[in-house]
Amino acid sequence: MTIRKATSRETQKILDYSLEVLKEATMGHVKPDKEKASEMVSPFLDAGGFYLVHVENNEVQGWIGVGRTMDYHTDEMIGVLPEVYVYPQYRKRGIAEKLCNEAFRHLQEEGVNRVQLYVFEGNISKHLCQKLGFQEIVTLMEKQLDNHF
Repeated sequence: MTIRKATSRETQKILDYSLEVLKEATMGHVKPDKEKASEMVSPFLDAGGFYLVHVENNEVQGWIGVGRTMDYHTDEMIGVLPEVYVYPQYRKRGIAEKLCNEAFRHLQEEGVNRVQLYVFEGNISKHLCQKLGFQEIVTLMEKQLDNHF
């Protein structure tokens, strides 16, 4: 088992799979659209972000996006994990946790003290995030408006 930075070819394969990741991660809250998936990933890559991949037997089994951004509330540079994904056939093996821990190591080496990510309501990965020490810091609430106020 190896966790390392994705090659450009692997990054392209990850990007080609972004629509499937979007569908699963957003739990129906975002209309699945190839262009939308690209719009969500491109800014983090353009800002110097990268993917770490979990490879076993020369096969990528999962990946994590690793980037940095300015927290507008605190004016502090923070780490961001815009995407964590493990192919279904490799789940329940601790791969996502290993990817997260390696991402934490990379970010800490860059001087980052905090890491943030988004988890949509109903996504089973929320349990892993809590296990890794993530805490909820904001709740985004939504109301559908119709003619019946």
